[in-house]
Formats: sequence, C-alpha cells, structure tokens
Amino acid sequence: MTGFSRPRASALGVVCAVLLSGCSSGVLGSGSTVTVVIGVDGPLTGKLADLGLGIRNSAELAIAKANAKNVVPGVKFVLDAKDDEADEQKAKSNGDAFAADSRVMGVVGPLTSGGALLMAPVMAQAGLAEVSPSNTAPGLTWGADYRTNGKKRQYPTYFRTVTTDAVQGPLLARYAHSRLKAGRAAVISDTKAYGSNLAAEFATAFEEVGGKVVYRTTVKPGTTDFAKIAQLIAAQDPDIVYYGGEHPEGGPLGAALKAAGVKVPLAGGDGLHTDGFIKAAGTASDGDLASQPGISVEGLASAFGYLDAYRAAGYKEEPGPFGAYGYDSTWAVIQAVAKARQSNEDLTGAELRKATADALQNVSFFGVTGDVSFDEFGDTHNQVASIYKVQKGAWTSIVPFGRLRDF
Repeated sequence: MTGFSRPRASALGVVCAVLLSGCSSGVLGSGSTVTVVIGVDGPLTGKLADLGLGIRNSAELAIAKANAKNVVPGVKFVLDAKDDEADEQKAKSNGDAFAADSRVMGVVGPLTSGGALLMAPVMAQAGLAEVSPSNTAPGLTWGADYRTNGKKRQYPTYFRTVTTDAVQGPLLARYAHSRLKAGRAAVISDTKAYGSNLAAEFATAFEEVGGKVVYRTTVKPGTTDFAKIAQLIAAQDPDIVYYGGEHPEGGPLGAALKAAGVKVPLAGGDGLHTDGFIKAAGTASDGDLASQPGISVEGLASAFGYLDAYRAAGYKEEPGPFGAYGYDSTWAVIQAVAKARQSNEDLTGAELRKATADALQNVSFFGVTGDVSFDEFGDTHNQVASIYKVQKGAWTSIVPFGRLRDF
C-alpha cells in the first residue's frame, strides 16, 4: 500500500518488548480456535493518508498486543484495513464489505465525519460495532437537529473515543476571546459535514461570549486559490480568522492570508493540526492555532509505552493526532469481544457480532488516552480538547487539557 511500511517480524518483537513485560512472541498460541477480524477504514492513500495510516498502524499495534498476551482466550485477532481515500462513498462501500464479512466483529473508523454519516447506518443495520478515533460531528451521536429538538441517539452500534466539535469549536472560541482578546472574527468553512459543523460551533460560541463574526463564507473542497477571499478578509480587519476544514485547503488559505497582509492567527480544528498544514502554509504559519479533540498525549505517562512501541515498529508515518485514539478504539473492540466471549465462549459469527456490539456500551478501561468509556449516546465520557500553536515550524501544545469551563 502506497506510503505504508509494515513492521518487520523483528520490529514486532521489539513492540512486544516495549508494550508487554516478558512478551517474546507476537503469535497466539496453538489454543486459538476462532479468527476475529477487526476492520479499519480510513485514507491510506491521498492527501489525508498521513492521518489514516497513523490510525491503521496503531490498530496493528493493539492487535499485536492482544494476540501476544492472549487477551481473549481462544481468539486470534486479524486486521483488515481498507482505503477510502477520504471519499465518503468509498467509506460506505468499505462498510458494505465489512458488513458482508461474517468474521468482522468491529470496525475502527472512518477518519471523516462525512464518511461516518454514510457508514454508520450500514454498520447499524448489520449489527456491527463501529468505533471512530476521529469523527467530531455532534450530529452523528445526537442527531442533526439536536440544537432545536434535543439529543437523540442515532446508531446503537456507533461509538467514538474523541470528543466532538461541540467541545473543540467553543473551546478555541473562548480561548481566542478571553486569552487573545479577539473581538472580531472571520469564519470560513468548506462544505463537508466536518468543516461546516465545526465552523458553526466556533461562530456560535464566539458570539455567545461577546465576540462578533465580521465575515463569513464557504469554499468548495479542493479550492487552492484564496487570494480574493484573503483580500476581503483583510478589509474587515479581524482579530482572528477561523477555518472549518482540512489542511489541504487550510494551508493555502493561511499562506494567502499572510500574503494579503493579514497578521492575525489563522485558527481551526483538528483538520489543520497536521504537518501538511505547516508545509502548505509556509514559515508564515508561526502563530497559527488548531484545536484537537481529546488530550495532548505527548505529555501523558499512559502514552509513553505506546509512543515507544510505535517508533520501535519502524513505521514511516508519524502516529499523528489520531493514532493514540486509533489504538484505544481498537482496544475497545478487543475488550468488547472479550466481554462477549466471557458470557458464552462458544459464540461465533452473527451471535458474536451482536454480543460484541452490545458489550461495547459497557467497556471501560484506562488506555493510552486516559479513561475510555462511553455514554448513552456512544460518545466518550472524556470530554476535553487541547489547543496547539505553530512555533518555529512545529505544532506545540499550549493547552494540553482543556475544558469549556476553563475559559
């Protein structure tokens, strides 16, 4: 697969040594009787491949640990990673393939909220557990009309290990207003579910705390020429510019803003928190901001073993902002299979699939990203986000553990 380097057998041995005290092999013993497939869906090629591969690699590490430790007696876990190229229709097609494979007991992904909006109904109809490490659109768990009609669970088999735009958007809005003293904001978004929802959350929260949105527009995905928009924004003299979208468009937007003389930060969500944004935006990106759903794992003691194992495995790609959540999402599926088998070790096929999806609701463990468990909507109980700033050409955490009440 383009851009992906499988860890060598010797590297997996090192992974075991890092993750597991006394582990000497990554192969399940001869007592294995059932093969359980865990699917991963995400962009393994294309513009967002760095994010998808970080998730895929992390899922592989979790499965290697589960097999080496014989976490679920009688079960050998196998990974099936499918490439959706960040295309919503391909995510749905991959979901159809996972649903049709009776060996698949859980799916990790997809990366994008737009893909999840098409995949989640497929998974629910098949009774197949799905845990996303990166979807942030609130409507996936609360419904599209949650602001007016309240929260209502949408898909009984859908879960996620990251918080939503209802936290990360307002968190950055409050930070910008209270800490940066920003009173005027320009807000741009793409037309995808993720970008439009995130921009709406930021804009609403910014005005709730006393700020004013002085410019608002949308752009089509794939747009690269932002010269005209940058000039229009410069004329409004904002204190901050917010972009709801992903780094392939966010980077050129940032460069165009600086070229137009806009000296205030460009801010966005996790879609900007990538090395790709910095490369596209150039050296002028210093000072730009991005929120990230969840905690900054770089300083978490619980993440040290995971990060060491990831590096020891020899992957070419960095784990990225969602790798640790990909690991915990995979481990949640593994724990759900364990719970299902504990109730009846003879379960296989459709019965095991249903039992796994049911068990996921009550999974609870301390993972790489902290406490992992799910509320009645399928959302993580760990409702925090972090904020990063570009400093000297690299993302640096400035709010590693952010709650709305903090600002």
